[in-house]
Amino acid sequence: MLFEELVITIMKAVNLERTISSPFHLIKGKKSGQTIQDIGYYGLYPYFAVMPKLEKQLYDEVIQRLFRQQLLKANDEVIDLTEKALAMDIPASRFNGWKYRGNEAVFLNRLSLVVQTLSYTSQQINRFDPVHNAEDLQSWVKRYLKKINFRELSAVRAFKTEMVNSLQIASISEQQKMIVMQRLTGLGWSGLTWEQIASAHGLHILDAQLAAVEALHAWIDVIEMENFPLLSGLTENIVQRSVLTESTQRTLKLFEKGLSLEEIAAVRQLKTSTIEDHFVELAMNDPFFNYTAFLSKSLYEKIVAVSKNRKTKRLRDIKEELPDASYFQIRLALALKEEQP
Repeated sequence: MLFEELVITIMKAVNLERTISSPFHLIKGKKSGQTIQDIGYYGLYPYFAVMPKLEKQLYDEVIQRLFRQQLLKANDEVIDLTEKALAMDIPASRFNGWKYRGNEAVFLNRLSLVVQTLSYTSQQINRFDPVHNAEDLQSWVKRYLKKINFRELSAVRAFKTEMVNSLQIASISEQQKMIVMQRLTGLGWSGLTWEQIASAHGLHILDAQLAAVEALHAWIDVIEMENFPLLSGLTENIVQRSVLTESTQRTLKLFEKGLSLEEIAAVRQLKTSTIEDHFVELAMNDPFFNYTAFLSKSLYEKIVAVSKNRKTKRLRDIKEELPDASYFQIRLALALKEEQP
């Protein structure tokens, strides 16, 4: 998937509902209530935090290209796609952003340092400039290398075999595999920069980076599901085991102790609106979430009905028809699964 296709895919989901900047925040993995809420509303889990270091300037340049290609209409309030954009047939991707949330970069950094170390030490060269200097990363890799008995040639061969076999299984293009491999450094070769990789493949730098992220997501999925014990060790704490953000998990623990929304805000010294964001996230992810402390069943049904009838999830549009409902109650109702009792 090219970067422009990623942006159009997200925009199709939120067309006429969100601003031009909303895909930017989603792609970067902004943990704001609005972004987290939109993930659930519009089923955008795969694309969350796929490029945490995305620069706004580069994003804006892509947006301008979309205007020039007549894929976007001028609209100061919301994303307004043209029929040409809406008709685009964009292939499915292998992104799993909500699962990894940018941690695929940690996996690649670990892999890079391990590969470099094995390539040198297998040739009895014990001194080299590490490709990554972060102390926490180096400490982690040192522990990992000791576990796998890295000085034994059998371990080096087994590691290489796992890399080759797992990549063969991963449902990604040969170009994507090459891009990931070109980031690695070893004895006699240096990893390429993103600029060099993009130039070598005739890609925009954002497309090269996105291709690598998609490849890593698909590859780590394979490593998790298949029997690759050495590579599996590199995935430690890479996968997000909870569907909730850390802050929401802390709010949930207090809520389970019987504290009200206002009491939780006081205890955590956070704004009430932030705690409201946490409850919306809970409603979005927990099918057994009890919303009755905040919202009556009749009001819930009214909000859902207005949303369906007007074919919108814009809070302002729903509030116009239901002025007695608070914005928090509307957000909560829209986040709840429809099978709620």
